[in-house]
Amino acid sequence: MKRALQRSAAIFAALTVWLSASSQIRAEEPQELNPNADVMRLFTSTRWSMIVPDKDYDGGCVVGFLAFAFSPTGYFTFNNKIRGSWRIDELGNLKLRTRDGLLFTMLVDGQNMRSSRTIPFLSRTMIFQRCPE
Repeated sequence: MKRALQRSAAIFAALTVWLSASSQIRAEEPQELNPNADVMRLFTSTRWSMIVPDKDYDGGCVVGFLAFAFSPTGYFTFNNKIRGSWRIDELGNLKLRTRDGLLFTMLVDGQNMRSSRTIPFLSRTMIFQRCPE
């Protein structure tokens, strides 16, 4: 019985040393804080201005007229007036919620996106393009 307890204590001590060593090795490895950082950068690095119908795309890129601006903290602004929160869904599209509680999806196709449905301030026919950086 005494030998079994000593063996268990030795195994426990060895396991403790091994776990602390492996956690130190993991701590030294560089880790990316957010695995979706590149995807988030796609949306947050510049505005997305409307290209269809054509209503001054460049102006939207500069001052936000008919354009979306997404912050890395999860908030968006549209047309410098409408504000809310956003997130990326499992398909890479954007799920948006305005301050009024209106939910809608922006379907993303490369450098373009459009609304999945018509809502008071957006039509399904409006297409937005990522502004040059």
